[in-house]
Amino acid sequence: MAGVINVTSGNQAILTLGNTAPLAEPGAVGGLAIPLVQDLTLNTSPGTVRYSTLDSTASSAFTTVVENSVSLNMLLDDDVFFGNAGVTNNSVATNGLWTTSNNKTEIFFSVAFEGSDSADYFIKGKGFIGGLAPSASIDQAVWISPMEITVNGDLEKDTV
Repeated sequence: MAGVINVTSGNQAILTLGNTAPLAEPGAVGGLAIPLVQDLTLNTSPGTVRYSTLDSTASSAFTTVVENSVSLNMLLDDDVFFGNAGVTNNSVATNGLWTTSNNKTEIFFSVAFEGSDSADYFIKGKGFIGGLAPSASIDQAVWISPMEITVNGDLEKDTV
């Protein structure tokens, strides 16, 4: 019987960033786990081309390359958004999301589906941070920002 993935457990749907692939693995020492995530979406969408022929009443299709992305909304944390100079082994943590995005620095990431225990599943890849748009209003007492990682290449399944 298949197991249920329960994101309310608090140790799942964790996004970890790093300037190297090992730093981006779930639970990695030095990895930047994004705190205060409100929602997270992994998107993998193959492109399609549709065409019609005169001998058929329905159109046909074939797929092209896959467009992958990770999107989320988060409450802003000073150290994560603007950087923490005290972190020396992970430039994403040192520079923060804002500078990493502005510098167009390629990052590595993982999304933990089950946590960081041995044999737990996660999705990993590399890409570029974008879509940062911090906002505040009278109705919200905190800064909130969306973020998107435009994946450069394939998403891969792995286990801790």
